[in-house]
Parts: sequence; structure tokens; C-alpha cells
Amino acid sequence: MTALGVSVVIPAFNRPEMTARAVRSALGQRPDPPFEVVVVDDCSTDHTGAAARAAGARVIHHAVNRGEGGARNTAIREAQQPWVALLDSDDEWLPGHLAALWPLRDDHVVLGSTAVATCADAPPRLWGRERNTPEALRSPADLLRAGNALVASSVLVRRDLVLAVGGFREDLRMGADLDLWLRVLERGTGLVSPAVTVRYHVHADQVSGDRAALWLAHREIVDTYADRPWHTPALRAHVEGYLLWNELRSGDRATVARCAARLTTDPRRLAGVLDVVSARARMSVRSWRYRRVTARRAGGSASTTASG
Repeated sequence: MTALGVSVVIPAFNRPEMTARAVRSALGQRPDPPFEVVVVDDCSTDHTGAAARAAGARVIHHAVNRGEGGARNTAIREAQQPWVALLDSDDEWLPGHLAALWPLRDDHVVLGSTAVATCADAPPRLWGRERNTPEALRSPADLLRAGNALVASSVLVRRDLVLAVGGFREDLRMGADLDLWLRVLERGTGLVSPAVTVRYHVHADQVSGDRAALWLAHREIVDTYADRPWHTPALRAHVEGYLLWNELRSGDRATVARCAARLTTDPRRLAGVLDVVSARARMSVRSWRYRRVTARRAGGSASTTASG
């Protein structure tokens, strides 16, 4: 085996077992492993750092807790390879993750794949690319039209560009990954693969579980780039449309009335709704097919890469 020119970065805080699982999944890549796995123990109060080291990672300790963005930034600065692969401590890679993305680098600056989200009380569902073909990201606008198809734990990104654009914003509790991808895509192109290569574990402790706060953060991040040439009125209306649709579907009666009224004032917002509804329908079909394929495999294992 030849190690790939990839540094895997994992931010971790008080998750010893999950972090060790993530490290093992990164080092278990086939046919070729990454050059290194860097875990930043973000001032844990338990044995997270020791568990990561025992699993094979290089561990860096923060003396004070700086949050996920700060931990990722430390790991990226310390990384020794030209490409950085992100992996959250509560997720894991399927064995062919890097093998699926590495050949797609070409002249791109950022790559991602599709994840399978798993939890105890619901069937697996896919998250990322809703079609069976790759999605080209020619500019930040392409990423926003799709509502951010780059699953953080699937991303492979050029280290020099992450550093050049300032890394993750450490003041953002949510959406720091989307914010960084927008800045990186101003410097080059990206690609989202339909290959299912990441297992995203759904659990109660996730920050992303607060959907209302997540949509608010998404809107605020988009507004931050209002002065960019790619941030057109049509794109902003499109994004506002699918955000209003999300709020409408999960809000109380007053929220539903407010969102419905705002949607009907601009046909471009309705176009955003149509896009998100059709994309989610396609993803539901992909998820159903993925479950059928994995169920038919020997032992019903869902650990093999599939394109659905």
C-alpha cells in the first residue's frame, strides 16, 4: 500500500469511543490509506485524546475549548499533506471513501461524496448528491442552488486554499462549513460524487438537530456574500424560496402563514421550492434503492460503497 497525499483532520470533544471509531475508519481505507490522521482534542475532560492516539492518530491538545471550527483550523495548519480530508468525530468513512474521491481531483479545489445517515429508529437515508451522476460546482452559486450538497465528513479540499481564504470562521456555531466552501469555490471548481462513502450517525447531541437555528444560520451566511458578483438577485430569491419552504413545513400556524405569503410575492422563490421538492423526491428514490441494494448483499451489510 502507498499512502495518499491526504491528511485527515478530526475535531473531537468528549467522545472517546466515537473518535476512536472515526480514526479507525480513516486508517482502514482501501486500497491505500491516508498519510496521517490528525485529531485535535478540544480540551476534553475525559480520555478522548488517549483513545484517538491508541487508535493510531496524531493528537494535538487544546488548552481551552475553541469549538469545532477552531479545532479544524488547528488540525489543518498542522497537516503535512497538500490535501485535507474532513471527518467529524461522530461519523465514519466506508472503506472505499478516499479511493472514490482521490481520482476525481483533476483541477478541482474541493470534492465531496454522498453519506448514508443512520439512526436507531429510522431506515437509512442518503444525504449529498441526489442523482446518480456527479454534480459540478463551477462557482459558489452552484453550491447554494442545491442547498449545500457538500457533506462535511465527505469533503476533500486543498489545504493551501483553505489557509489562503482564512480557514473556518470560529465565531459561527452553525454553518461554518458552508461559509468556507463558498470562499474556496471563489478560487476554483468543485465536484460532488454520487458514491455513498460516509456513514453519518444521527444522535441527540448534534448541533445540527436544531433545524430552525440551522436555517437561520444558512440565511445569514448567504447574506454575508451579498456584494459578490455571483450573488445575484435571482440566486438570493431562489435560496430564500427553499429556506421559506423548510420553515413552512415545520412551523406553527403563524409561521406557515407568514412563509406562504412571502413565497407568493416572488416567482423566483417558488422556483426554489420546486427545485428543493424535486431534489428531495429524487433523494428519497435513491435512498430506497440504496436500502434495497445493501439488503441484498451478503449478510445485509451496508458497509460497501454504492452509487444507488
